[in-house]
Amino acid sequence: MRNENTVPYAPEIEESILGTCLTDTFAFEEIRDIINADVFYITRNKMIYEACLSCENPDIILVEEKLKEKNRYDEIGGVNYLSDLTIKATPRHEYYCQILIEKKIIRDAITSAQSILKKANGDIDAYSLTDEFVKYAQNLGVKSSIKHSFTPSEIKERDKSKPKAEKLFTGYSNLDYGIFGDSMKRGQTILTIADSGHGKTQCALFLSECLLRKGHKVAWFQLEGYDSETASRFDVDNIFICDSLYDIEDIKREARRLNRENDIDMIVFDYVQNIECNQKISKTERVEYISKEIQKLAKELNCISNPLSQVTIDDSRTGWQQEPRYNDVRWSKQLKQDADLIISMFRPSRIDSLVVNQELVRDWSDGSVPYNSVFLKQSKVRHGKQEWKRFHMIHTDKGLKPYSKEHDNSNGC
Repeated sequence: MRNENTVPYAPEIEESILGTCLTDTFAFEEIRDIINADVFYITRNKMIYEACLSCENPDIILVEEKLKEKNRYDEIGGVNYLSDLTIKATPRHEYYCQILIEKKIIRDAITSAQSILKKANGDIDAYSLTDEFVKYAQNLGVKSSIKHSFTPSEIKERDKSKPKAEKLFTGYSNLDYGIFGDSMKRGQTILTIADSGHGKTQCALFLSECLLRKGHKVAWFQLEGYDSETASRFDVDNIFICDSLYDIEDIKREARRLNRENDIDMIVFDYVQNIECNQKISKTERVEYISKEIQKLAKELNCISNPLSQVTIDDSRTGWQQEPRYNDVRWSKQLKQDADLIISMFRPSRIDSLVVNQELVRDWSDGSVPYNSVFLKQSKVRHGKQEWKRFHMIHTDKGLKPYSKEHDNSNGC
């Protein structure tokens, strides 16, 4: 038998949730929509939560009466225990509810595994055992009363305060209303493509800086290099950098944790080809699965997903023809299909035929621009109008900055 002390549960968090229910009416309405009584492991805590659910606006007096009606008042420890709960209320009730849900799922998994093990040691054939495992796996989890469907009126009312498809702005009109158009929104995937050394990471750093300056929060999964390299770019702490996770399932769990605790606005994957998947499926299926999970994560967490992807440029293309195109995304057809917006980065100084000298490079119209120019261009948009203009940027010692005359060494070009 499993030792009672090793059962996965969280008594302090159970008490904090109950204390919140007894002292905060608005928080209780949110808690009631997230969890039911089954997530509580301690019997008296479950009884108290059931009493709370039977009240419209629970407080210590109403819950006390409900418990007395069911002859449970003395069983839960009386007024002393209820009073102690009220001083343990927490403003982090949504996060704490998720912890209780996870503990319940683990307890259910242990119970299911023990039952399967018992049957495996008995007289049962392999196929029937497999069916039992599938059945238990499908039943794992916690049934909650979370509402998933809404009427138009409810959706419009919700969007007045916190719209799901809220547009996030960089502060640069040529980006916000031009290249990004209608696609820099929560719940969407923005794919950044470039050949090696052309500015994928620099672009993500620039976009992150724009959002961070406005108080938004960014999760950055460093899949190449070390977190210290990215950290050196920022002087604020509303970006969370991880360089130790590579498997998509681990990344999803960490993204969800960060979102629960910090309300993440954008997730950067630098870069997507380095994400791993340990499922026993073909390489093509793994790539498609990773792409779909990145897309679903953006919608689930109501944030922007920004995967960075390497492209393969045809050797026969020369000059500005080497600027990335939609069809150059060859790692996964699914990746570019799933993206709501694809932006490409191109650094002409990386192409020998475009270099005039150490101060100038040729632009797409056969003019000249500063040597350290980098160009951002829209390569696909799912919603809104296709915008083919390029956003001219300059690579300085501190990263990418929008082009301005102070950077111009090309006699007014």
